[in-house]
This record gives sequence, C-alpha cells and structure tokens, in this order.
Amino acid sequence: MSLFGNASSKPRPTPIHLSGGLFGSSSGTTAAGSTTTSSGGGGLFGNAGSTPTTTSQTAGSGLFGNLGNAPTTSAPPVGGGLFGNMNQTASAPAGGLFGGAPPAMTQPAMSGMSGGAQPTQPPDKSSGLFGTKPEEKKPEVERGGQTAYFNTLLEKNKKRLREDEKSGYGGMPKIELGLGDISRRVRELGGVGGGAKVDRKADTRAHYLLAASGINPGETLRDLNNFNPTTAAPSSQYASPGWDPDNHKYVEELQQQTTLKMISEGIERAHRSFDAFLEDHVEMNWAEQRKKVYEHFGLATRNTDGDTNGNTVEASAFRPGATGSFGRSAKRSRANGTNTPNKSTFGASGMHKSVIGTPGQGAGNAQLFGESVGKATSAPLVVDERWKSERQNRFAEKVQRLNESRLVDKDNYKILQEFQSTESYETASTPPELINAYKALIEIVGEGKEGTKVKQRHFRDEYLDETPNSTKSSLIRKRVLDGSRRALETKFYDFAQDVVAKNPIVAAIGGVPNTVAIIKGFIRVKDYRKDLKPDGLELQRINDDFAWATIFYLIRSGHVREAAKYVADNKQAFQAMDRNFVTYISSYVKSPEQRLPRGQQDKINSEYQQRMRMAPENSLDPYRMACYKVIGRCELSRRSIDSISQDVEDWIWLQFALARDSNRAEEIASEVYSLDDVRETIREIGQRHFAKGSNSTSQSYGIYFYLQILGGLFESAIAFLYDHAFISAVHFAIALDYYGLLRVSDFSASESELLTYTTRDQPQINFGRMLGYYTRDFRSANAVAATDYLALIYLDADLPGQLGTSQAQLCHEALRELILETREFAQLLGDIQFDGSRIRGAIEQRLPLIGITQRDDYLRTVTLQAAAVADDSGRTTDAVLLYHLSDDFDTVVSIINRALSDACAVDIGAEPLRIDPVKPRDLSRAAIDGPKSSFSLTAVDDPSVLARNFEELYGREALFYQKIRPQSRDICRLLINISAARSHIENGSWPGALDIIASLDMLPLNANGSIPAIRAAAQNVGTLPPTVSRLIGPLLLWTITAIGRQRDILLGQGENGTGFDSDTKAAMRAELVNKAKDVMTFAGLVQFRLPKGVWDGVTLGAGEMGVY
Repeated sequence: MSLFGNASSKPRPTPIHLSGGLFGSSSGTTAAGSTTTSSGGGGLFGNAGSTPTTTSQTAGSGLFGNLGNAPTTSAPPVGGGLFGNMNQTASAPAGGLFGGAPPAMTQPAMSGMSGGAQPTQPPDKSSGLFGTKPEEKKPEVERGGQTAYFNTLLEKNKKRLREDEKSGYGGMPKIELGLGDISRRVRELGGVGGGAKVDRKADTRAHYLLAASGINPGETLRDLNNFNPTTAAPSSQYASPGWDPDNHKYVEELQQQTTLKMISEGIERAHRSFDAFLEDHVEMNWAEQRKKVYEHFGLATRNTDGDTNGNTVEASAFRPGATGSFGRSAKRSRANGTNTPNKSTFGASGMHKSVIGTPGQGAGNAQLFGESVGKATSAPLVVDERWKSERQNRFAEKVQRLNESRLVDKDNYKILQEFQSTESYETASTPPELINAYKALIEIVGEGKEGTKVKQRHFRDEYLDETPNSTKSSLIRKRVLDGSRRALETKFYDFAQDVVAKNPIVAAIGGVPNTVAIIKGFIRVKDYRKDLKPDGLELQRINDDFAWATIFYLIRSGHVREAAKYVADNKQAFQAMDRNFVTYISSYVKSPEQRLPRGQQDKINSEYQQRMRMAPENSLDPYRMACYKVIGRCELSRRSIDSISQDVEDWIWLQFALARDSNRAEEIASEVYSLDDVRETIREIGQRHFAKGSNSTSQSYGIYFYLQILGGLFESAIAFLYDHAFISAVHFAIALDYYGLLRVSDFSASESELLTYTTRDQPQINFGRMLGYYTRDFRSANAVAATDYLALIYLDADLPGQLGTSQAQLCHEALRELILETREFAQLLGDIQFDGSRIRGAIEQRLPLIGITQRDDYLRTVTLQAAAVADDSGRTTDAVLLYHLSDDFDTVVSIINRALSDACAVDIGAEPLRIDPVKPRDLSRAAIDGPKSSFSLTAVDDPSVLARNFEELYGREALFYQKIRPQSRDICRLLINISAARSHIENGSWPGALDIIASLDMLPLNANGSIPAIRAAAQNVGTLPPTVSRLIGPLLLWTITAIGRQRDILLGQGENGTGFDSDTKAAMRAELVNKAKDVMTFAGLVQFRLPKGVWDGVTLGAGEMGVY
C-alpha cells in the first residue's frame, strides 16, 4: 500500500477497499476485525467526510493513521480524482487528494481530475476542499481568500521545516513520490479500479466545478508542489567520510574512531561488571520493602490476623513467604556454591532477612518482632539513653567474662548471680520483681550451692523432653516446683528478719536469735500492728506464744523441720489441743515429697472438713486450718486461706506448697494439683490483669513476669518482658539458655516473630534474632562486645537434628554480617605489625566458642569472604589486610599493584589519590605503645607507601616470598619505580626522573636513534600487563617534560660557560635532543594506544626543543 492511497490495489471478488491519505481517514472507524466489505477513498488527507455505515469496515492507512472514518449507511461506490470522488459508483475505488465526496445511490462510474460527474439526483451532501460537509446553502468563496489560505499553509510548512532542521529531527521517513507522481498514480488508479476508461469530460467538469468554487487548479497545483512535508533523514554521526588525500586527516579520523570504540567497549564492560556485582552481592527482601513503602504512604495498615495457634501474624500480603509483584531476589554470590536453604552462611547470606538487623539507637528493639508488636500491651518504657548505655556496658562486661570462663573450660561462672548484681546496680529504675526473678532462678538451678556443680547446658535434655510422663520431664517439673517454693520461702524469711530488725523492742527476741525466735518476734510485730488476725477472733496460745501462727509461719518461711521440732518440744500442749497433729507433721517432714501416707491423708481431710462445717463462727484458729491445708493438701478446689492477710507472694506460695508432680492416672482426681495447674492459673491471671490495653501493665509488668518465672514459663516470660525492658529480657534469656532452660526456634521458621510454638504447642524463643537485634545499639562503637553476644548463639548448636545445625549457621552468619558492617577488621579478625607478626582478633580468640577448631577453616569461611566484599567495594587497605590474614599473599600484591597504578595515572599537579586506612586495632593504646604496636601495617593512605611496606615485609620472609608469583613481584617493583619517577617530576628533579625512567626499559631512551630498537620497544608495549601499559602515556609526558626542562637548564648554564665546560654541556644538550627524537618516534608508533592529549603534548614538547 502506498503512503498516499491504495496505489497497488487490484479488483478482488470481495474487495476490502482501503482509504489512504497523508492524514488517513479523518472521520472515525468501525470496530476492527469486521468481515463485511468496505469502501474507502484515497486522498492526501484521507476520507475526510465519509458517513457512517453499519455493514462495512472502513480501513484507512496514511501517515497519521485512520483518524476519523465515520461509518456510512451503506457500502459506497468509489471513484477517483485529484480532489476526491464527487459522485461515486458502487464498484469503483475512490481516490482523491482531499478525500471522497458523499456517494450517490445510482451514479455511473466517472473519473477525471475532479472525480465523478454531477449526480442525477439531488445530493444530500456536497464536497468541500478538505472533505465532505453538509450542504444547506453553498457559500461563495472568493478566490483571493483561497489563495491566501494556501500561502499561509505554505509559510507554516516552511517554518516547520526550518524548526526541524534546527532541532535535528530526522526520524520521519522521506516521501519518495512528488505531487505530480501522486496525481498520475491517482488517475491511473481511478481508471484501473473503476473498470472503465478515463473520461476527459469529467476532468473538464471538475475544472469548472473548482473554478466555480473560487479555486485555480493550476496555481493550487504549483503551491502544492512546493509543499514538502518531511526532510531527508540526517546521515549517521559516525558515517565514514569520503576519500581524502590528506593522510594526517585520515589518521585523526582513524584515531577518533578507535577512541570512540574503546570508550563504548569500556562503558559496556562497566555495565556488565556493575550488573554482575548487583547479581552477586545485592539481596533485598522486596516483600519487606514493599510493606514498608505501603505503610509509609498509608496504603497498608498494621492489622494482624490470628492463626490456628492463637498467634498474631501479619496480613497475608506481608507474611514471610508471601508472593507479590516485587518478588524476592534469587541472586546469590558466586562464592556460595549451590543455592541451598540454611547452608553455611559465611558466603552471601542464606537467610531471608538480616540476622543482626540494621544499626540504630533507641528503645526500638522492643518493636522489631512482628508478633511481639502485635501482642504488646503498652508502649515501651521511655528510658534515658545514658542510663541505658551504662547498663549495656555493665552487662557486656559480664558476658565477656562468661566467654573467657568458657574458653578455659571452667563451668563455675555464676551467671545468674552476676546478672543479678548488675540488675540491682540501680534499683531506682529496675522493678524489684526482676531481682526476685533472678533469685528464683538461682534456687531452681541450684547455682552456687555447696556440693552442687551446675555445668553449661546442664538441664538441656530434661527441659527439652516433650514426653509428659517421662523421668526427665518429671525431674524438671519437680525442680521448678521445689525451687520456686524455696525462693518464695527464702524471700519471706528475709522479709521477716527485716521486720524484726526494724522493730527490735516490739519483737523482743531475746537470747540467741534462732529461726523460731525470729518468727515469734515477727508474729509479735504483726500482732502489735493489728495485722495478725481479724478483730474479735482469738488465737490459741502456748506460753504466751501464738502456737498455730508460729507453726504456720515456720512452714511459710521454709523451716519445716524447725516447725516439727517446735511441736515436739511442746508435745503435751499440742496433744491437748489436737492429738493427731504431732503425727501428721512428723510424717510430713520425713517424706521426701512432703506427702502424708494414704491413711493419714484421708484422716486429716476428714478432720478438716468436719471442723470447717461444724465449728461455730469465730471459734476456729485460722492458722490451725492453714496448717491442715498445707500439710494435708485439704480441699484443693479452694486454694486460699481465709481470715489471714496475704499478698500476691503468699498466695502464689500456697499454690506451690499444694502442688505435687504426680501421674494423673495413679492419683485420685480430688488430689491432683500439679505444676501444669499452677501454670494455667498464672496464664489466667495474665489474661485477666495483664492483657493488651490494660492500664496496670506498664506499671506492674514485673509482677506478671515474676509469676511466669516461678511457674517455669520461661519463654512466655521472656517474650512478655521484651516489650517492656528488652535489655533485661535479653540477659534473662542468655542465662536460661546457658543452663539449657530455654527452647529456641529455628531461624528460617520464624523470621519476624519472637515467640512461636512447636507442633506440640510448646513455646519457643527466636534467641539468635533477639541477640542480633540487641547488638544494634552498640556494635558500631564496641564490635568486640557484639562478638561476645553473637558467639552465644552457638550455645544451641548442641541441639539434636537440623535445629542444632541451623543455630550454628545462624551464629556464623551473624558474625559475618558484623564483620562486613562494622569494618573493624583489625579488632575482629586480627592485625599485623611492621615486623610482620600477627595479632589474633576477637573472633579468632573465640574460635572454640563458635565451633571452629582449626585456623584454616576459620580463614576459609570468614576472612576470605570479607576480603572479597572489601575488594569489590573498593576498600583497598581492608582487602589487603584481610587477604594477608588469609595467607593469600599474591592477591595482596595484585591489589597493591592496582592501587599504585591508579595513583600513578593521576595527572601531575592534580589532587593525589588517597586510600582509606584500616581502622586501628585499639585507639586507647595507640598513644601508649606507639604506632608499631597499635596500628596495622596497612594504616596508611598513600598507595606508594603501602606498596613499599609490603615489599619490605615480603622480601624479608621467605615464607611470604615463595607464595607470590614472580610476575606480580616484578610488576610491583616496576610500579614502585614509576611512582618514584613521578615524585622526582613533582619535585623538579629532572636528571633523577630520567635515570629512573631509563632504568625501567619501557621507553627507548638509550636507543641512540636506532629504529629497530625503537620498534622493539613499541612492540613490547603490547606484552605489558594492563596496570603498567596504561602508564605509557604519563611516562611519555614526564619524559618529554624532563628532557625539555633539563635542556633549558643546560642551555642557560652554557651561555655563561667557556671552553671545555661549554662543549660538554652542548654535547649533553644534543644528547637530550636525540632522546627526545627517539621518544617522539616511539610515540608515533604507539600513537593509537595513547590516551587523548598525550600525542599532542609530546609533539608540543618536541617542537619546543626543535626536534622537527
């Protein structure tokens, strides 16, 4: 199809007549894909005024497409003419310069310059200049107005062409046919498409029609011939020029093309290198980033949904593992090997999320876990940053001592007692329940007791045994019951002693202050304060002592044997009051589980029930009934004591005093009350009083945490405390995990939740993630302390199965992230001195704590990966240090060569290239011991100094020297000499610079005009390594500058000299000129290898000396 119409269309049985024009069909089209026939008019502006049709598709093609073919009521006949089809028949394709006129129903096919003849029936529409329009009254158009219109159109076209030429727009194709060719083609199409001969009369009538309308066809045709809608497309910028006999111009063009090609290749290499770097190193959790963006702009909320376990989880679109439009990067570093989940992660991270989180300050650690935030009962407490930092430093010292003790295989470090002392350092800001919780854990674990040695991970097997009736599970439950009860009893006894000490006169202990005397004094103080009994109630006495109250408080303080002795000492009095009680308390003391035999158990229950039912009001001593309830475990459905003032600790002590660990299948249902029941009671308290939104949560969170610790709900206690005091929660978790009393979760199974549950509904803590997030506040300032914390993750590597393996990998990954983030390579990985001696880093000192037994494994898994990342990031000194620590000395020399080459390539007079030095190992000791003991060998910012230091070090030690390739050593020496020559040039020492450059044997300074020698030097340029060959250009400029300056100096001295001195200097000047000629000849041979401007500089310098 032609650009201006259907130039090549032929009649078909069922033709689809296309309407084509410069501006297409300007009226509107029907739906694409119609199968009915269509007719079209071809013209310069398309079918500008065709009417709607419901049975045909008007297909328009033109430069601007089918702009607006209006559907017609029937398939119109087509005719051809220069200005369209005035009257069309049913079978002739229409082609007009300005589109087709409205069709007539029964018009014979006529063609000519003006299209068809006049219709035999009065038409409804008439043809206008640019299309068809409704004809109500045909206005008279003056000829002058039409001429002015075309003149305006022509001027606009010329103006547009000038604007296109200025803007360089040449994207439109060039029109190949002129208006005369178009007119001839239109006439041919009219004759062929219509199937009839061309009628010249139609042309005459068309002329008359246009003349009657005020249009001069001849003048209009001339105007249209000047109408050029497009310009020729500009030639390519890099098109090869025609042949030019000027060789110099040809060489310049060739050099320019070579330079442009090298630049484009360099850009492509840079693009490929950057893409490869992104693929190897950039990993991003796109789902997490998408969530943050949505939340930032308010497109998503923090609403949570409940899962089957009752846990709060994020919305489905943002859950870990949820897919989204952003997806997740699947790229991994090439150093990782296979892309397996939970692989050894010293390479690129195999975790979906950072282990240690992003560094930051503030109390935001309590909000880093998704579930913890969802369950948070209140906002985290606002703490003073200075106070928080001091607390963290004190705890960090304890953790450091813990790891030091573990390194020497000592299990006598009392971690709970050490953490308790740190927690109680500033009691004004610490809830007292936290200190009491440490004391309860000390009792449960048995830390510091004589004859007991509690080792690291001592209770792991018992605590992690999930079989309810197994021996191990029973042992740990009994330990929790007994330890919690002893902790409450010890605390009460300390309280009693404190009350007695503050009220010595009222207590009236007298004599030796033994346990019984202290309890009696405590009772006297309570009686004095009217706090012992309700008003109107009398208590039974023995020798002015409240007998039952004394027994009860002795049992309450944990002195059961003293209570039995007190009863035995007053046996007759007690037999008079209750003859069976002496037997009961004796059996209670003798039983290892503090349980009465079955006969005595039934008897004491019967007596208790009878007295409670039959005794008159205010006749029973409440302390007597309390002793019966505790010793006989009577009426377990009612676990409280009436008529005795009690606080929370008294009530919880009673729960532990009544609870026993037993097999439910072997016990009577009414006597079953175990640790599980106590835990359920504690959970009910939490749901009732410490639920989300409760006002008492932020004020008394320590109480509920204390209850959870007493009940052995360690994981739930840590998760609850983390929302309110994350520093304390982290160190409670460390102490529990050290003894094996914490169930930890797999990192990959719970990325964003602190507390999760196993398939058996056992709670577990994301211990590794919690430690990693905790270090975010101080790891940038104290990387060694962060290392101590992250090394504790490896405590759980002894867990059976995949869980233990994942914890070991998690520890290694956390340390890797710490190394790369802090860049404290000297402190963490080690340092070297000026004498080449090695200093072990913090991680290397703790290798046994992270499961790496050999130094080679350590270097392979940690240091090499950190070195590769440092090298990719452009941190030269870091990469040099790390590769040296990895014993990869050849790579060290290669990196130094690259840095020194970059430094030498800088122009003379420009800012010299500096490299970032490695952070010192210990700034505090730098001022004391001097730089040789505190700073690394790489702590310099000058590449030349760095290269000389390592050359001296490796040259002294044969062990280092043998591991470096001879080529790398030679390149390093060559670059050091080039750097020395540059220094001479900068200092104006021209003879020294020329001597060094001549010794390099890279330039033909000693060729003495020998063309073969110069050509051989030029050929050797291609064999040089890239780090050296790139310096040929600077060397040429330095050489020609030094020769010129030295010649000027000799020339000035020669004018003042006489005799032999003048002749010698003249000979020296001549020799310098010969050297300049050799250098210029050499530069001409390697001209295409030189950077831009070097050849011009060489020729300019040589010209000043008169070389040519």
